[in-house]
Amino acid sequence: MKNYSALMIDLKNSRSYAIQERNDIQNSIIENIKILNKIFKNSIEKEVEFSAGDEIQGLFISAQSAYLYYRLFAVLIFPIEIHCGIGLGTWDIVIDNASSTVQDGTVYHNARKAIDEAKKSLEYSVLFYSKTKYDMIINSLINSNNLLSGKQSKYQNNLMLLTEILYPISNGDIIVYEDLKELLKFLQFEKKLDFTSDIDYSSNLNKSEKENFYITEGKKRGLSTQISKLLGVSRQSVEKAVKTGNIYELRNLTIAILKAMDGVEGERL
Repeated sequence: MKNYSALMIDLKNSRSYAIQERNDIQNSIIENIKILNKIFKNSIEKEVEFSAGDEIQGLFISAQSAYLYYRLFAVLIFPIEIHCGIGLGTWDIVIDNASSTVQDGTVYHNARKAIDEAKKSLEYSVLFYSKTKYDMIINSLINSNNLLSGKQSKYQNNLMLLTEILYPISNGDIIVYEDLKELLKFLQFEKKLDFTSDIDYSSNLNKSEKENFYITEGKKRGLSTQISKLLGVSRQSVEKAVKTGNIYELRNLTIAILKAMDGVEGERL
């Protein structure tokens, strides 16, 4: 049977927020997932939406698409902390014209196990569960990624999002590249950015045929110069923020996670 991937997200310590603050966060999240659902429409089987309480849930065609959705979502809501579970498995009970919350199958059971374990863990806020030998490796990579991103400042996080808009990490047609431009409105820079016509995604779609035994694709030459011109700041200051924010390392880790998830998909076929 074909495998799918379920994504479950829950706000950490949601009860500790004041009612108005909690409402503001939920309204912001609703706006975020509307845009992300549009960006990921090629790879979503059941749209991401609020299910019960503060939990968010959706169904994807692959583990890679579910993880990339989570990754962009986490950048958008930074510094709000979340628990997340990503499950890979079969979609056994298919209810047409109904939301993800009423579907069932091992994909949902695996995602539920993952998020429940993440809530109990003192180390991992995000877990992936596929019942394969790859789970430990993937979860270690995801945790390393989260530890680095959690140390970023708001400015560094903004640079991270801007880098993803300019040079998105994806695989095949998981995302609709043109719709990424809608994320510009979430960038909180003093200078208003309006360069949607200047983004050329054709160069991001070409896969290198070179065989590598280590990952370097996350680094983009000329990125600091490009961003410095857009923001009207010095290239040196951008380079420093990119370096101290571990942006290239985070992108390389993401690529490693996607490659490992690709191995899972191949093993389970």
